Amino acid sequence: MRENTVRHGSRLALAVAALLALFQGGCGAPAPNVFSEMVDEFLEGYFAAHPVTATAIGAHRHDHALDDLSEEAVAAEIQRLREFETRRAALPADDLDHNDRIDLEVLGEKIEAELLELEEIQSWKHDPLVYTQTVGSGIHLLLARDFAPLEERLEDAASRLEAVPRLLEQAKQNLDNPPRIHTETAIRQNQGNIRLIREDLARAAAGHPALQARIEEASGPALEALQGFQTFLEDDLLPRSEGDFRLGHNLFRRKLALTLQSNLPPEEIQRRAWAEFFRVREEMAALARGLYEEYFPGSRIREGDSHFEQVMVGKVLNRIADDHPTEDNVLPFIRETLSRLESFIGENDLLTLDKSQTLEVTWMPEFSRGVAIAGLESPGPLETGALKAFYYVMPIPEEWSDREAESFFREYNDHMVQILTIHEAMPGHFVQIYHANRHPSVVRQVFGSGTFIEGWAVYCERMMTEAGYMDHDPRLKLQQLKFYLRTVVNAILDWEIHAVQMNEAGALDLMINGGYQEPSEAQGKWTRARLTSTQLSTYFVGIQDVLDLRDKYREARGDEFTLKEFHGALLAHGSLAPKYMERVLIQP
Repeated sequence: MRENTVRHGSRLALAVAALLALFQGGCGAPAPNVFSEMVDEFLEGYFAAHPVTATAIGAHRHDHALDDLSEEAVAAEIQRLREFETRRAALPADDLDHNDRIDLEVLGEKIEAELLELEEIQSWKHDPLVYTQTVGSGIHLLLARDFAPLEERLEDAASRLEAVPRLLEQAKQNLDNPPRIHTETAIRQNQGNIRLIREDLARAAAGHPALQARIEEASGPALEALQGFQTFLEDDLLPRSEGDFRLGHNLFRRKLALTLQSNLPPEEIQRRAWAEFFRVREEMAALARGLYEEYFPGSRIREGDSHFEQVMVGKVLNRIADDHPTEDNVLPFIRETLSRLESFIGENDLLTLDKSQTLEVTWMPEFSRGVAIAGLESPGPLETGALKAFYYVMPIPEEWSDREAESFFREYNDHMVQILTIHEAMPGHFVQIYHANRHPSVVRQVFGSGTFIEGWAVYCERMMTEAGYMDHDPRLKLQQLKFYLRTVVNAILDWEIHAVQMNEAGALDLMINGGYQEPSEAQGKWTRARLTSTQLSTYFVGIQDVLDLRDKYREARGDEFTLKEFHGALLAHGSLAPKYMERVLIQP
């Protein structure tokens, strides 16, 4: 094993040693030691089976490797997971302290979710994006994050390049009748991988002659394999990509429960979502009346006319959308928004901000485009250095017409971009994940709850407008409600598409006419809903749970309750599913 790999592994060893000390501290019983050792062993196996994920998390022992997705490797991982679940279930939970008992449950849900994916959903057999994203992320993470000297990261990149032909050969052997939308997206992402290696990696290696030679030597076979994979995707796989992108009722229910880690059944989630759908639309109509009179003086408002209200809200939103960024200035506009948000949070004493981490606003890497409009990439929770986070924005696709580009920026107008930036960065994902990465539990760091992560971000959108950001500008509030309505619609779409067979026409109608979305946004979400499942529900369920937690915490704290104290308490326990967060905050 190379020297840099050993050094990277020592950082994980230090993190695990710290974890053991934390689990053992203050408790003389042997069970916490057994649990800690089991966590240590489980993570070592998990990182070995998922080396690219390990790099993202900040465990660098396997930075030189790419995932092995052969049938033999998948079978071995299934066996490993089953053995660990047997050991985990046999551990006497009563011997653990309160936090460790929660972590024991979190670990069990993670194992169950992994087994469901590998044995029944089987994305490794039905989704070519598994392979394009493994290659792209495997190289990109080594270039984008300064967790080690560039020379060491380039060595690992060369080793991963050498594994690309093997992984893509496994893809050809494994992939069987994927959904067409998955193959179409993989075709575009694979082209991005080719450019990533040919341009970005080559540029990074320039000026390092010895490594440049090794990168060039490894790039030849990797690029040849990627070109062959492109031909395979276009000429072989695409014509036979007739699989159903829908999970189906039973699989969706089971995956949803594990994704959400919530006690709410799907039927209750849908009942609440539809109730919110109609409530938010009524609130938007009430708010739009004043703006309608301002924008269209002399126009008569017809009270109680639902069709008129639909048209009125649409016309007001359309006028607000006239003020929007362009591709040339959207990144500077977001940077200015970040500065304004940070000042507002401090001036209104909403949260204590730690300014030690840098956030870079930049374009989304090409290999990961086509799924989401924007996203945050934070340093892995096990990283030890002060690394920057990235706020990624998807540029306009080259194949889009001017009309499609205009529709996109009308959706992400000046006010909507501010709501988006609250969600993705300040005080949304960027702030929350910064705190979560500093929680001592490695289980919570590595297996954080997407429901809480997204719920916090959506909560922040509402909280910031309620606190008076932008001087209670009704245009911003209307955009916040529209963005929240999107959250509500996401949960409806997720269920209706994957469990009830909603078609494209029904989905677009719900988003455009029901959710006031621009056609380009709705079409993009239709694509995303087919490429993913259950994740779109995390936003709605998450904010409902956070709001419920706030009410219960307010009741428990009485006159001592403050938003700043609640936010600090909420962020102090890692990315924990709200059902566990209540046990920590209110019923310890």
